[in-house]
Amino acid sequence: MTASVPLVREPRPFTPSVLLGRVTLWMRRQWLELTSFGALAVLYSAVAIQRQITFRTAGWDLGIFVQAIRNYAQLRPPIVILKGPGYNLLGDHFHPILAVLAPFYAMFPTAITLLVAQAILFALGSVPLVRWAQRAVSTRAAAAVALVYGLSFGLGAALAFDFHEIAFAVPLISFSISALGQQRSVAAVAWAMPLIFVKEDLGLTFVAVVGVILFARGNRKLGLATAIVGTMVSIIEVTVVLPFFSSDGTYAYWSRIPQQSFISALGTDTGVKLATLLLTAAIAGFACFFSPLALAAVPTLLWRFVSNDSVYWGITYHYSAVLMPIMVAALIDGVVRFRRRGTKRARIVSHGFLAIAVTTTLGMLPSTGFAPMVEPSRWAWTNRNTAITTALAIIPSDASVAASDDLIPQLTSRDTVIEFANATTTTISPKWIVVDAGSTRHFKITKQAEQRDIVLAESSGYRIRLNEYGVTLLER
Repeated sequence: MTASVPLVREPRPFTPSVLLGRVTLWMRRQWLELTSFGALAVLYSAVAIQRQITFRTAGWDLGIFVQAIRNYAQLRPPIVILKGPGYNLLGDHFHPILAVLAPFYAMFPTAITLLVAQAILFALGSVPLVRWAQRAVSTRAAAAVALVYGLSFGLGAALAFDFHEIAFAVPLISFSISALGQQRSVAAVAWAMPLIFVKEDLGLTFVAVVGVILFARGNRKLGLATAIVGTMVSIIEVTVVLPFFSSDGTYAYWSRIPQQSFISALGTDTGVKLATLLLTAAIAGFACFFSPLALAAVPTLLWRFVSNDSVYWGITYHYSAVLMPIMVAALIDGVVRFRRRGTKRARIVSHGFLAIAVTTTLGMLPSTGFAPMVEPSRWAWTNRNTAITTALAIIPSDASVAASDDLIPQLTSRDTVIEFANATTTTISPKWIVVDAGSTRHFKITKQAEQRDIVLAESSGYRIRLNEYGVTLLER
């Protein structure tokens, strides 16, 4: 009697068809998060590109970042002549992570590269949130989460204000807070740590908070280490690194700290601040009051509300973008917590959280950066746009140019550019001056100042090369 020989299955050879099958299977399993990422990346890119090609972006801040990343791409320090002679942007905010964009900018040297990169990074932030909601709740809940995150007022406002370093913070926070909500402590810390290279306050306002939450959950060693690292890095960046690169040897934003008491500063213009707080909580369907994850938003809201600069208090600009993934994570966490109770009332409440979040998001759409996409007037090509295009085509590459705020991003990829009529940043005697009187984007400079300085330029050696539909081009 012979012994039976066990059958050994031969390994299937790794062929292109096998690879394709595995990729197809993976895509089927991840279809919702991939769809939301793709759709949002296209939407965000369309919003950003439409603004750029219709001359609605600005030198402050898009032109500034283009100048910095253009220098990174040429293996030089991020010197930004727009902000002053020899101004190193690492002395303004600490964001060395921007150098990651340098290779892409080297291949596609245009401001649109930065705008599309931000669009992709923002869209990437939806992935862990949608995945978590689908696994922990349902596909319908995940679709609601994709909508709430994707069309949130914080991201809409950021897209309407061009490009900022927080483009990197949004997906990192999203992956970190999602991991934290699913009890994946090491992953939460790993995603949070790169934030210390995004902006100097994030080590204290987010990384340290992740550590505190982990510590409170009982993961004391990892939590304490994370909190200490986040806090210490922020302190070192503010007190040592930023002053080192700064032109005046100080941290520029100490002046934003109020002189009065904390309570007095917090009580200034409470109407605006309460409205911001209410809308931020409503994005989470008010589930944030039942989720400890919402604590990660508190430090950012506090520093904004105690600042003496009113631009931080409301929901415009890019300051609320980093809060959106936190609030959506708190929404998911709140829904999961109520569903675990197993009662009919708890399920109704969880549905209410999602309904409030979706309603708030849709209700805010007309006032966000997404609204112009459906306004026909924003797509119409005007005589002003033609005049701008003609003027820009006359200016050669590698020229020195003083431009009005909205025209700066059109030129920073190919010329040496300063803001026209801004005496504090004048570093060159430009060969060209180009001014758009119809611009809606002005930083520190008024239309009156521009027109005054055009007259002065004509009397000091400049001649008009073009003057049509409010667009004036002068050559020295």
